[in-house]
Amino acid sequence: MSYETAVAPDLVELLGRAWVLPGAVEGVCFNREGGAAAFFGAGRMAIVPVADPERAETRMRRAADTGRSTILPRKGAVRPAAEVSGVAGPVVPWGAKSFLTGDGRGGLVTVTPRGQAVPLGVRLEGSVTALARDPASAAVAVGGPAGVVVLPEDAQAPPLRLDVGPGVTALAYDAEGLRLACGSADGVVVWAEGKVALRIGLDAAPACLSWSTDGAFLAVGFAEPGFAMIRLADGHVDVNRDYPTPVASFGWSAVAGAFATSGAFRAIAWTLGPDGTTDPIDAGRSGLVVVERVAASPDRPLLAAGYASGLVCLNRLGGRDEMLLRASGGAVTALAWSADGAHLAFGDEAGQAVLLSFPPELFK
Repeated sequence: MSYETAVAPDLVELLGRAWVLPGAVEGVCFNREGGAAAFFGAGRMAIVPVADPERAETRMRRAADTGRSTILPRKGAVRPAAEVSGVAGPVVPWGAKSFLTGDGRGGLVTVTPRGQAVPLGVRLEGSVTALARDPASAAVAVGGPAGVVVLPEDAQAPPLRLDVGPGVTALAYDAEGLRLACGSADGVVVWAEGKVALRIGLDAAPACLSWSTDGAFLAVGFAEPGFAMIRLADGHVDVNRDYPTPVASFGWSAVAGAFATSGAFRAIAWTLGPDGTTDPIDAGRSGLVVVERVAASPDRPLLAAGYASGLVCLNRLGGRDEMLLRASGGAVTALAWSADGAHLAFGDEAGQAVLLSFPPELFK
């Protein structure tokens, strides 16, 4: 099977590369080294190198009379992605360069940047329902119908099994890798140092979990509209149901001191204080189309936003400024920044997968 290069409008064709997958893109992530990105969905994975043979910097030209910079079109075709079939579930980085996912039958599979799949000798009681990478080590938490298994950094050490109850729906490590949040039908359990540190009951099972950059708060998205914010210091829960659609993603910006969500007709953002969200702030402009995904830049006060109309843009946190990246397409279903903030990957329900690389001059 081959992936055809998509015809991409706007800045996609100037700053990035695009591929068309045979089904909707369900998620995207970068490997730990930052050298590859994996798009996944519909039982398949497409892996692309971050390095671009025709990166925008090599195609920039500055006019001698005006000093204005322009980016020339590509001369060559975008290289096909490495592809893997027969995989299922979410994907996280594994080791320095590879990725980890499920096989749909209770097994785990590692995939190299070149698309080589190798089964792991770990079995679950059912398919993988959630994965989380420890940002401070090579450990990975794997959720399934029977609970959570933590694959330690030491490949020779036995997996650690956590009793969090059946039906794990979401997992997330804090930024230091010291705490693991586990979502299930009963709510959220936070594990630290091999034991339960906090147990929070919720009215619905979490569909996604996201820690603040300082580890003080945990945001919880549900299958129905709204989200919850848990303050870890005392377990206080603040629930916000005033959304037209489910909140599927969150953005935490340490640079702007802000928190943002998807799920409304604009990116909803607030400043953050010791007790949680405080004053609402602008993050781009409002419209008539729902924001499906958001992701905060790790090094700039910018929020990437993907809409149900296929629109993708960069919004300034604390302002209404926007940079259009793509004008239309399938509804955006996946959005992620690289750790260094130089690359943005997104995918949509029509199967388009895009990797954008931003020249430093773009934000000056």
